Amino acid sequence: MAQAIFIWIIISHFTMKLFRFLLLFSGFAFFLQTVQAQNQPVTGNIYDSQTKQALAGVSIKTSDNKLLTVSDKNGYFKIENTTSDQHYKFVLLGFKTQDVDYSKKEGVLNIQLDADESSLNEVRVTGFAGNRTKKETAGSVGMITSKDINRGSALSFQSALNSIPGVRMDQSTLSEARISIRGNGVRSSYGLRNIKVYLNDIPVTEADGTTRIEALDVNSIGRAEVIKGPASSIYGAGTGGVINFQLQRSPYQEQSLEASGLAGSYGLHRLAATYRNGGDKINSYVSYGWQEYDGYREHSNDMRRFLSGNFQLFPSNRRIITLLLNRTTQYSQIPGSLTADQVVANPLQANASNLDKQAGRYQTWTRVGLGQQYQINDQLSNSTSVFTYSYDLNHPLPYAYLRNYYQSYGGRTSFTYNPGFSELPTKFIVGAEFNEGLTKGTQYVNNKGTEGAITGNIDYRNTLYSLFYQSETQLGARTLLTLGLSYNSLKYDVSNYLVPAQSGIKDFKPQATPRIAISHNFAEELSLHASVSTGFSPPSSSEVKNVDGSINPVLQAEKAINYEINAKGNLLNSRLSYDLSLFKMDMKGELIGQSVQQGITIYNNAGKTTHNGAELALSWQALKSEDNLGIAVLRPFVALTYSAFKFRDYQILNAKNEVTASYNGNALTGISPWVISAGLDLETRFGLYGYLNYYYNDKMPLNDKNSDYNASYQVVNAKVGYKGRLGKAFEVNIYAGIDNLFNESYSSILSLNAVGYGGAQPAYFNPSPKRNGYAGLGVKYFF
Repeated sequence: MAQAIFIWIIISHFTMKLFRFLLLFSGFAFFLQTVQAQNQPVTGNIYDSQTKQALAGVSIKTSDNKLLTVSDKNGYFKIENTTSDQHYKFVLLGFKTQDVDYSKKEGVLNIQLDADESSLNEVRVTGFAGNRTKKETAGSVGMITSKDINRGSALSFQSALNSIPGVRMDQSTLSEARISIRGNGVRSSYGLRNIKVYLNDIPVTEADGTTRIEALDVNSIGRAEVIKGPASSIYGAGTGGVINFQLQRSPYQEQSLEASGLAGSYGLHRLAATYRNGGDKINSYVSYGWQEYDGYREHSNDMRRFLSGNFQLFPSNRRIITLLLNRTTQYSQIPGSLTADQVVANPLQANASNLDKQAGRYQTWTRVGLGQQYQINDQLSNSTSVFTYSYDLNHPLPYAYLRNYYQSYGGRTSFTYNPGFSELPTKFIVGAEFNEGLTKGTQYVNNKGTEGAITGNIDYRNTLYSLFYQSETQLGARTLLTLGLSYNSLKYDVSNYLVPAQSGIKDFKPQATPRIAISHNFAEELSLHASVSTGFSPPSSSEVKNVDGSINPVLQAEKAINYEINAKGNLLNSRLSYDLSLFKMDMKGELIGQSVQQGITIYNNAGKTTHNGAELALSWQALKSEDNLGIAVLRPFVALTYSAFKFRDYQILNAKNEVTASYNGNALTGISPWVISAGLDLETRFGLYGYLNYYYNDKMPLNDKNSDYNASYQVVNAKVGYKGRLGKAFEVNIYAGIDNLFNESYSSILSLNAVGYGGAQPAYFNPSPKRNGYAGLGVKYFF
């Protein structure tokens, strides 16, 4: 027994010695590792999470706000003397502060900062390829973020886009939408016209200038920049402007899975699932959505299926690769327009012809895009994207049944060169865009929603290319001169298989579109800009036809010249931001559509118009989170638009090109003199939030004769909710809202210049929903 005790004591002694040795060795090893980590420099790159633009001037600080270093002009940073806690803060005006725990990281960091929606004048924009703040950019650039979209039900861009002065989106049912910028596009009979639309810098607009945005999942959009007025020097054809949508990207360091649901009036329901992973090597965003809506009116059901994938890879500190995948299915019924008497009798009814012919739009879109941003050296960089885009369309209409298949491909590239001039520093940008689309179209008699006899079999091969140049010269420390020029060409090749004599080629005369702009930053309170820009909008392939279906050889593109003065700044300790624009745009060769018989419209270059206006956006941060109150955000805002648009030289021509009427001096059809959009954002520190929107639209002429008007209307929307964490692993967002709170009767989208045949009233109106509500729940799990 004593021997056993002795042996146990010996073993315990050596065990204790061994334990102490291991403990000492572990402490020494940890010390060496810590010293090595402290001596190992931390390097990385900093980008705008949405635009992928490198961010210069970002302050990197310790957790106790000690400045370590600042990112260079390419967004690169290096921390030589690292701290023991390895917690860093990345700070830049216009962006949310990003906290990073480097102890959990290995290798090069690729920090991605999110824009601060409360400081939009300081957010970097890609408009005009300048990578400057909104306040520094010479030109009118509006911006919406996912937060703006989610101030409502997030089923439409309408409320968010209408918060930008000069921009108007009309929509009654989910199947029909129209966007206009400064009056351009309001006369479009379907889809978008005169406005270029991009998604992640990939064209959504087809080669002939038409755009359908129904393929975009509103919930997946992270940001949109709107250039108002001609932007042809960078983006090619388009007198109205440009909308560049960006799909959401995952917040930096977040890996999560979210499930969400929404239900509302008129049979509305939506389910969606989203995966996010914001890493240093790859940023992944994948979303699938399923949505159905019975509709406010008879025959207005809408069904959507969305699949969106947005991937951003960082293979090196000089290269970013992006991949876009998008597939959307839409089945929508079209109720059609009503006369004034029909609206009074029953605004829920469908147009009799649309109902009888089962008018609708049934299609599936597929879009794939691949892009690369490459910093070749300190002076030269390149951005290139290639894409392919297709859809199949099954489209019964009151007067025909269309089946189309569309396939397009193309690409866009630009080189940015900064030679480093010591005098008059200048940055040069040169690039090109190419887009070719083939439409294989077949038309039938519509027998109550089914195909009858074939009446047309036509292929359209449309080819567009644009070459562009831009330079930015620093005339002084605060003065910038911008010069731009593009050369654009468009060709339609039409093959009519039933009537070969109507085949042919419409080759538009190439257009050169210059732009000049100068800006001066007086102080934080005032940045002043002046610009002169030109643009053009060719007719679409469906608008180049004569009444007999042959190609109109004399039809040419609309042309515009825009003069603008723009003032932006921040007042009241940067809490009040403003953006004021005064502009004058003259258009000539305006395309005027004339209904010559039921179901047939022809177009002529028969008009000149003047677009004179003023736009003002105000946003006041009455309370912010740093005020250390229970309220994190209290922000009232307002957008005012004044439009004095007139026909200057406008004659009506019949099918024989004979003048039948003159409307010189009349107000431009479909334009309201005054539009007001206002709102109030309230967010608390403990998760409760509320949003209030107000929209006023002045009365406007419904026809060129100015004999019929749409009455003014005002709409109020409200939303409340709670968003907060449940432990470390879950986040919940529960909300409810009411649209058209005061039950206003109005029509947002209108059929302008409608004609009543046989003595009937014109069917102008598409009644919008009366008071309706919705509620939703989102649950996010963090890995």
